[in-house]
Amino acid sequence: MLHTQWPTLTMPRRAALQIGAGLFGLNLPRFLQAAGEARAPKSDLSCIFIFLAGGASQFETFDPKPDAPAEIRGLWNPTQTNVPGIAICEKLPLMAQRMDRVAVIRSWQGKNGGHDTGSQHVTSGFLPQRGGQYFPNFGCLVSALSGSKVDGVPAHFGLPVAARYTNPPGYLGPAFDAFNIKGDPRKPDLQGSKLKLAPVRFEDRRSMLTQLENLGRLNERGTDAYEAHDKFSEEAISLLTSGAMERAMNLDAEPLALRERYGLNIYGQRVLMARRLIEAGARFVTINQAVQGGLFGAGTTDGTWDNHQLLFDSMMSFAHQPANIPTGYKWHPYEGPGNLPQLDMSLSTLLDDLSERGLLDNTLVVVMGEFGRTPRINRDGGRDHYPNAGSLLMAGGRVQRGAVIGATDRNGSIPATRPWGPEDVAASIYHALGIDSHRTYFPRLPRPTPIADGQVIDGLFS
Repeated sequence: MLHTQWPTLTMPRRAALQIGAGLFGLNLPRFLQAAGEARAPKSDLSCIFIFLAGGASQFETFDPKPDAPAEIRGLWNPTQTNVPGIAICEKLPLMAQRMDRVAVIRSWQGKNGGHDTGSQHVTSGFLPQRGGQYFPNFGCLVSALSGSKVDGVPAHFGLPVAARYTNPPGYLGPAFDAFNIKGDPRKPDLQGSKLKLAPVRFEDRRSMLTQLENLGRLNERGTDAYEAHDKFSEEAISLLTSGAMERAMNLDAEPLALRERYGLNIYGQRVLMARRLIEAGARFVTINQAVQGGLFGAGTTDGTWDNHQLLFDSMMSFAHQPANIPTGYKWHPYEGPGNLPQLDMSLSTLLDDLSERGLLDNTLVVVMGEFGRTPRINRDGGRDHYPNAGSLLMAGGRVQRGAVIGATDRNGSIPATRPWGPEDVAASIYHALGIDSHRTYFPRLPRPTPIADGQVIDGLFS
């Protein structure tokens, strides 16, 4: 397998600027030779990034406000957890018994209330400028910096995409996009930006290899396409010959009881698949974890937590059509659990599973959406986009367990303590993975640009 190693760069800024005039024309090996110094990340931790696309409500998850007026606190009560003094939404009873394994950041604050811009901000750590996303998502950058751990297992996966509303590789181009696993994890297709390998069981390897011939046409489309062709070809051959992916993606190898605990549906099985991929050697797995149904449609990729209407119905179940559907909407039934019980099942089981396998200390788990939701419930029984306040959860690695970091005011409208933004979350993720975000620079840029502008969140790590 091709190992494209783009390690941590600790070259002083002045030295980098001295060779900066030639960076446009240098490939990475020549750049490293010119720089004269490169260091790999100090940690070999992996990350599972559970992206709650659409923006989960902090009030109905990890920051309930029982003392707020009724139009703010909502229909559900807080429940006490196994950590004295920490309460979360009563609809997360399984997570309530596992809060001693996680840290919750309650003073999270974004900068943009749009799905595209907000998502690109929180998954890369950089607020995109007008014209679209430039900097890559976390997983794509980690893949570029560190390469694959194991032959036959790509560094970064998206389940089913990494992540919704974003352009994951940014300026790095298609060669460093995630390998997306589309559809139902029980019968998935493995896809890269320019390459599709199906069926996943790889029975007909000769037919699979013939697909690579078509990639030769990419040579005629410029340097980025040529690089993608070369990288995808090498990775595809490794995927087809090592057998590692065939084993990792075989969910039938798991005990039925464990699969049931994750949830015998597309959404729960994606979280189980993430654990198997990390165990097989993936560095970073991004899960677009949102159930599709109700007012949002019947697909399997574009699920959302974007509950502008009927929040208290939609978060629990899409099985039965409410009586008060807003005019102009159609209800799409889905028999499985809604977003909230699905998150409770799959996340709690993931933490148990990682811990029982000795993987939790080596796996960072991040759970967040692109923004929070408005304090006041609207006339349609939902909450709207709200970047001014929200919450997120982290676990694993050296994350301080049983911790609550920061707080919002009585009504959940603004942070009452120091706010922590997407830049700080980015710096914290890289720190957990052993990457110094202030001394590590984006590869192949004309001037040294640190991979994060923020600070490691105070109190997050032990």
